[in-house]
Amino acid sequence: MSLTGTAFFVLCVALVPVVVAGMLLAWNRVPGPPAARVSARVAMVVLGQAAAVLAVLVWVNNTYGLYESWSDLMGDNGQVRMNAAGPDAAGAPLAASSAARHLRFSPAKGGALKTDATGPRSGITGTIEVWLPPQYDQPAYRNRRFPVVELLPGFPGSPGAWFGAMGAGHEMTALIRSHQVPPMILVAPKMNVLGRVDPGCADVPGHSLTSTWLGADVPALIGYNFRVLPGPRHWATMGYSAGAYCAVNLALHHPRQFRAAVSLSGYNAPESPLVTRDPALNRANNPYLELRDAKRQPGVVLLMAGSYQDSDTVFAAKSLLGVLRHPGTSRLMTIAKGGHNTAVWKAMEPAALIWISQQTAR
Repeated sequence: MSLTGTAFFVLCVALVPVVVAGMLLAWNRVPGPPAARVSARVAMVVLGQAAAVLAVLVWVNNTYGLYESWSDLMGDNGQVRMNAAGPDAAGAPLAASSAARHLRFSPAKGGALKTDATGPRSGITGTIEVWLPPQYDQPAYRNRRFPVVELLPGFPGSPGAWFGAMGAGHEMTALIRSHQVPPMILVAPKMNVLGRVDPGCADVPGHSLTSTWLGADVPALIGYNFRVLPGPRHWATMGYSAGAYCAVNLALHHPRQFRAAVSLSGYNAPESPLVTRDPALNRANNPYLELRDAKRQPGVVLLMAGSYQDSDTVFAAKSLLGVLRHPGTSRLMTIAKGGHNTAVWKAMEPAALIWISQQTAR
């Protein structure tokens, strides 16, 4: 039974009244001495509370897209294989066989396609979910290539949250039908490749090359398997919360891959202990310091979004935009109400996708 499926949620909700009814029926029928009866009644109360808490936790998980599957919940949501060879001295990608690059996809939530792939440079094996616009398979578009938006979840979080709780595929379909955006491909790769340990969206020696996986391997694999427009002019990245920080950090570290980045309720400094314990790594993955101290800033544009009820996100957004020397089409987007949650990010999503389409159009 799926962790995020309707059946499991309904079962958890239905369990609450069943447990309460059983407790009421058994309350005065517990046999034995007084100590045994008290112990049994305490156990029944605890069981009733546990059932209620379980229902709430499942609702929270489904609403915020924290864990997409049982394996995610148990921490088995990523495999890291440190490639002994690594990239060559010039940083060029390792050669990958045609069979390794050709991916097989299966249907996933929200109209997406899903596969597991191994990055030839990072050595990371992770899930990649892809949403194709309706036009992709239409005869009139058979020779057409499409812009790409790489989507990143928060921490904890999984790729499927973008097509489940965030409803990105449904939002894109509506925007395409209303002619507010052209057809674009959405790609959601696994960001949290170390299970319950935050990888920090960085290349951390001895742990994982997460930045290389997200910024080099995933685009290369997508480019090999789908008709996508090449070059940073047609690629953008977007994330919420920890994924928002990662989206900006990726664009700054991989400006030859991404031209635009969207931060929905993000922050500017790394929070992963794997990154912050190394001063040099910490500084190299702080977007604010990267931009402020750069002799020549990368040619990326940013959409920084936050909620005034989640005031730190607005402060972070304004701070980052404030150090851009040539902001171009970079923008600040704010909403008055809402905390750090999926409802806020979904409210921001349409405007963010429209802005991305304006940056990645032909």
